[in-house]
Amino acid sequence: MKEPMHPDLHENRPRVPDHPELCEAVIHASMLQEEEYFRRANYDESKVPPYTLPPISDTLEQWEAQRAGILQDAKDCLYGIVPPAPDKLELKLLAERKDALDGTALRREYRIYCRMDNGRSFDFDMMLYVPANAKTPPPVFVVENFYGNQGSTPDLDVLPTRAPGRAPGNICTVSENPQRRAYAMDRMNYKECIRRGYAIATACYGEIFPDNPDGARRSCYSLYMDDLRPDYEVPVQEWKDGRRRDYAAYSGWAWGYSRMADALEQIPLVDASKLACVGQSRLGSASMWAGINDSRFGLVCVNNSGQGGAPLLRRHFGGRIDILSIGRCSFWACSSVIRYSAGREYELPFDTHQLLGLIAPRALYVTSSSRDLNADPHGTFLATAHASKVWNLYGHRGLESFEMPPVDTPIGDRVRYHVKTGSHSITPYDWEQFYSFADEVFGK
Repeated sequence: MKEPMHPDLHENRPRVPDHPELCEAVIHASMLQEEEYFRRANYDESKVPPYTLPPISDTLEQWEAQRAGILQDAKDCLYGIVPPAPDKLELKLLAERKDALDGTALRREYRIYCRMDNGRSFDFDMMLYVPANAKTPPPVFVVENFYGNQGSTPDLDVLPTRAPGRAPGNICTVSENPQRRAYAMDRMNYKECIRRGYAIATACYGEIFPDNPDGARRSCYSLYMDDLRPDYEVPVQEWKDGRRRDYAAYSGWAWGYSRMADALEQIPLVDASKLACVGQSRLGSASMWAGINDSRFGLVCVNNSGQGGAPLLRRHFGGRIDILSIGRCSFWACSSVIRYSAGREYELPFDTHQLLGLIAPRALYVTSSSRDLNADPHGTFLATAHASKVWNLYGHRGLESFEMPPVDTPIGDRVRYHVKTGSHSITPYDWEQFYSFADEVFGK
């Protein structure tokens, strides 16, 4: 393991915007738009208008020819540019504890340095848990978290994150409320992951692309781009002259998943040939997009992803693509997404069943929550069911049914789906299904 050659003297600075009060103003100004957006949302299945999905090819040869066009359309219309790998990626071990999680795990904290030959550098922190009794390098679940690496583990000596929190001027922290911390620990499920024989690697998404309207300046895109002005700083005339914002947080967060995969390939403690990526909510969309773009993830787990993730875009139910053109969330997607808002989703050249199909023939697990109507459980199921045709082309079985399963009843083979009882969340129930599926996929 090499020490970084040119450490950034300012790397420990918090990744808050230069003018957090301006970010806050933009966020608050968008709340009225969001209120109207949710007021107009449809949660009545009988009011879903007819729609026609773009087709999936009937032969494997045709599908292989179709793949590149679907991927490019997704970048152009929704996810933006996916940054390439850096010219160099180096690791620095920040901390190690051999009796973590009550003695069941080895914990290491790394700083991942991403460097370009032109001298630009970007870094973020990754925390890795490995079973203490592992006789061979285990497979790894790769997860981005919302709370900072220190925020969802019972270990109290983890280094704090540099990511901004809900208020852009503050550092991301978890409340001292024991219930809130317990909730965060359930979401990450470290102890059970270790008990099941898996390693788990995580990084805070806000260190990779801070989740605020001015986050791009402190994001991984700073390695590759000069003009990272937030939309509200761009003069109207530039937009009229044809400016496009081709970067987006979704692709930045997906880039983070891939860089963790790069780092894990340098760590002999784990089996980096057996990787599963997992994400919840907007990070469910990011894990899906990471799995589409990086074939090293042999299992892709998409949990409660909402718009920008697995639900069919053409179904007028729950959350709509409009949310990605509203100020508070507009930077999640590229600026072109606004062309398809206000009921124009049918003009998109793709839909999510095709995007999910890009993961084939690798393993896919998609989930919903019964009370999370905004994330359209039925539309998520239908996208996964339609996508299963691609796995059939590769000789695998998918869901093989268009009948929505009962709650808490996983269905499928190489493609799986369940809708759990509950609200928008990732729970120990979801994780248990992921582990059991991983046992099959990775031959544990």
